[in-house]
Amino acid sequence: MCGVFGWVMHPAQLTPGNIEAARRVTGRLTHRGPDHGGEWLDGSVYMGHRRLSIIDLSDAANQPFSGPSGRYVLSFNGEIYNYVELREELSHSGVSFRTNSDTEVMHAALEQWQDNALGRFDGMFAGAFHDRETGRHLLFRDPLGQKPLYYCAYDGGVVYASELRAILDLPGMSWRIDRAAFQRFMMHGYYSREDTPVQGVRKLLPGCALEILGGQTRVIPYWDSIPGDMPLALSEADAIDEFETLMRTSCERAMRADVPYGVFLSGGIDSSLVLDFCHELNPDVRCFSVAMGEADFDESAKAKLVAGHIGVEDHHIFTMDTDSIHMAISAVFASNDEPHGDPGFVNAYFLARESRPHMTVALSGDGGDELFAGYLPFTGLGAARYLKALPGPLLSLVKAGTAALPENDRYLGLRFKAMSYLRGFPATDAVRYPLWLSALDPEDAAALCRGAEGFFDRTGSPGSAFGPVTELLAPVADHTPLQQLLYYYQKVFLPEFVCLHTDRAAMQSSLEVRSPFLSPDLVSFANRLPDRIKLQAGQPKWLLKKVAEKRGLPSQITAQKKQGFTFPLARWLKSSLRPVMEDLLHPEEWVADGLVDPVLVERWKNEHVEGRHNNYRVLYNLMCFRAWRRSFPDIFC
Repeated sequence: MCGVFGWVMHPAQLTPGNIEAARRVTGRLTHRGPDHGGEWLDGSVYMGHRRLSIIDLSDAANQPFSGPSGRYVLSFNGEIYNYVELREELSHSGVSFRTNSDTEVMHAALEQWQDNALGRFDGMFAGAFHDRETGRHLLFRDPLGQKPLYYCAYDGGVVYASELRAILDLPGMSWRIDRAAFQRFMMHGYYSREDTPVQGVRKLLPGCALEILGGQTRVIPYWDSIPGDMPLALSEADAIDEFETLMRTSCERAMRADVPYGVFLSGGIDSSLVLDFCHELNPDVRCFSVAMGEADFDESAKAKLVAGHIGVEDHHIFTMDTDSIHMAISAVFASNDEPHGDPGFVNAYFLARESRPHMTVALSGDGGDELFAGYLPFTGLGAARYLKALPGPLLSLVKAGTAALPENDRYLGLRFKAMSYLRGFPATDAVRYPLWLSALDPEDAAALCRGAEGFFDRTGSPGSAFGPVTELLAPVADHTPLQQLLYYYQKVFLPEFVCLHTDRAAMQSSLEVRSPFLSPDLVSFANRLPDRIKLQAGQPKWLLKKVAEKRGLPSQITAQKKQGFTFPLARWLKSSLRPVMEDLLHPEEWVADGLVDPVLVERWKNEHVEGRHNNYRVLYNLMCFRAWRRSFPDIFC
C-alpha cells in the first residue's frame, strides 16, 4: 500500500520548477507511504512514490523500481497477493530475482507478458509502468477498483496520482467545479465511475489501463466479469465446496505479509467468514471491532459471539462514543480529497486509527454483499414487476400512503425503507437501480440543483444524470434483474463507494486493508453461479449463509438481517452534531457558488431537526461537499 504521483509531459521537458512541484505534491501522499519516498525522472517523465513497507521490508524493494535491463520503470500502489505463484512461473522461464518483493514480481511479469500481465494479478493495485525505449507510459487499475488512480490529460501532457489533492495542488493549473458531476453526486452521495468534483480530472475505471504515447491517450479495458455469463452447472453442495476452496486460497494469499496483520470483525456474516477462514489458516490471528453506545447501531455483541465461537483469543473492541465520532468526522472532513456521503466512512476511519498501533495490514469482508446479493434492493426485485405496471394515479396513492407512515431515526426505519424503494417508480429498469440507492427523488434533485432543469429524468436518456447508467447496463439488458443489479453494484457502488471509503479511511492511518472476497477468481465464480444460489426464497446471500452453517457459525450470525457499519447520524444531526450541520449548511456558504437553492436546504434542515422528515442523507451529502469545498477554495465554480 503506497501513494504514487506521476507527470508525463509532451512535447515539453520537465523544468526545475516542475520537478520541485512534483516532489512537493508527492510529499502530500506521505500518509499513504510513511516508510520511504522515491522518485525517477528522465526528460519529460516524473514518477514519484511513497512506500508503506509490507512485503520484503528491505530498501531493495523500494520504488520506483527498475529491473536489470533498466528499460522499464514501475511505480504502483497496492499488493500482488499471488506473487509467490507468479514468481515461481517466471523463474521457470529464466527470470532471476534479487528481492523477495511482490514489486519485483509485478515488474518482471509486465516486462515478460506486457499488458497481458494485468489480468493475471490477484491483488489490489494502481500505478504506472514506463518503457524508456519507446516512451510508452501505461497507467493501470485493479479489476475491482480497490485502489484509486486519478488523472488529468491536458494540452501539455498527463498528470496522475493516488489522491485527487496531489493533482489539485500543482501550481499553474486552473480548476473548475464539474457541475454535472456535482449534480450526480447529490443523487448518489459519492462520485461514481469516472466522475470527480473537478472538470478535466477523471478516475481510471477498474479493470482498465491508460496508454500514454506520443502525446495521445488510449483507454484499454483488460478485465471484466458479467453476472450470468458462462453459467456454471453446479449443485448447491458443489457450489458450497467450491466457494470454500476459493475463499481459503484467497485468505491464505491475503495473509501474506512481513508485518503484523489482523481481521476487521463487524459481526456480520461476511467478516465472520473471513475471520473463520483466517483462523483456520493461522490460529493466532487477531481481530478488531467497534462498539457503539446506541443499541440499534451496535454489533459488538455479535462480534464477541463470533470471535468466541471461532476461538480467537486476541479480540480488540474499541468503543465509539460522541467524542470519538466528533474527532473522526473532523478528521474525515479535513483530510478527504473527494466528497463522500457515507457515514460508515467515519466508523472506518475510527477503526483504522485505533487498530493501527496493533497491525499494519487488516483483512475485511468488503465485497460479499455486491457478489452475493446482500443488500435490501435485491429483495425488492420480485415486487418491482408489479409496481412498475401500476398506473400513475394508483402509484401516486401508494406513495402518499407511505409518506403518511410515522417518521423515526432508527437504522433503516419502515418509512425510510418504503420511500427509498418507491423512489424507483416510475423509471426504466436501468434507472431504477441507482434510484433505489439515491438520497433524493429526481424531482427534488432538480429543485435543489441550480440549472438542472431536464437533467434528472427517469428514463436515463443520453446527457441526463442517469445516462451513464443506461450506457453501462446496455450489455446486460437481456440478463435477469438480479444479474443487472449485481452488475450495477459491482461496477458503480463497490469501487467508488465501498472501496473508496475503505482505502481513504485506512490510508489516513497508514493501514492497508485487504478484501479476500475481491479475488478475481472468486468474483468470476460468484458471477457464474445461478441466481437461486445467491437469492433464494427472498433470502439474500443464500450461499454465504449455507457456507456459514456448514462451518458451524452460530445461528444468530447466519440468520441475522443486514446491518450497515455506521452510526446514528440522523439522530445526532438533531443533537450533538447539529452545530456542525448548522455551520456547514449556513445559507451564506452556498450563495457564492450558486450550486444549490439555499432556501430549500434550510427547509430540509428544519424538517429534519423537527422530526417531520428524515433528510439526513441529503443533508450529510451537502455537509461533505461543503467541507471539501472549504479545503479547496481556489477552485472556480
